[in-house]
Amino acid sequence: MLLTRPKPSTPPRRGGGGRGPLSSRGGTVLVAALLSLLAGALLLAFLRQYRDEVGSSDRTRVVVAASLLPKGTPGDVVLEKRMYRMARLRVDDVRDGAVTDPQQIVGRAIASDIFPGHQLTASDLQDAKSEIGTKLADYDRGMTVPVDKAHGMIGKIDPGDRVDVLTTSDTGGGAVAIAVVAARDVLVLAVPDSEEKSRVQPVTIRVPDRAAATIAAAVDAGEVWLLLRPPVGARSHTSSATATGTSPDGQPLNADIDITARVRSR
Repeated sequence: MLLTRPKPSTPPRRGGGGRGPLSSRGGTVLVAALLSLLAGALLLAFLRQYRDEVGSSDRTRVVVAASLLPKGTPGDVVLEKRMYRMARLRVDDVRDGAVTDPQQIVGRAIASDIFPGHQLTASDLQDAKSEIGTKLADYDRGMTVPVDKAHGMIGKIDPGDRVDVLTTSDTGGGAVAIAVVAARDVLVLAVPDSEEKSRVQPVTIRVPDRAAATIAAAVDAGEVWLLLRPPVGARSHTSSATATGTSPDGQPLNADIDITARVRSR
């Protein structure tokens, strides 16, 4: 009898015979679809970036009114109060003579009423009738005050500087002197020629209308001081008035008091 050794049986492989996701037709189609979607997304991103780059090279920045600009509005006021905005427009949409730099309206004035969204052009501007008037708007008032070199810092301040205006007066008989901060952060509009030899010289300043009466009263019956402010980061305490001198009972007086309302109402 011929004896043979039986062949060992091969155990079945796990996972369906070791077939991966790509071994079937369905898996191949799925992977191909995913790759197609990825390629499409990359293509869209490229086209969007290309469009933005091409579009930006065909655009320019122009000055556009951000609010109503009435006729006669000084260009300096438009800049200071941010009554404009910069818009990026296609070259084909830019009007002839469009203002592309805000500094182009400095020293000019609005020639006719301009509504929000309107592109500013050279034809919308005219020469300002008054250089000082170009700095005024709303409650601003231009005021010339006579000061000497000590009180007005003549020779040490220039147009464009910022000052506080301090006024002094006495209560009668010279017994008590009262100092009041009439206005803060006041713009200097004009100063006298440094070659002027007269003791009292005029300085033109921009003040709020509510302070004009106090300053005018001090010019006629007291003194006006101009205090130069720091160009950046100026800060102020809340005290507005100080009384110095001798009290009725003969005692020295030097105290902060709240008399601003009474002084301004005179």
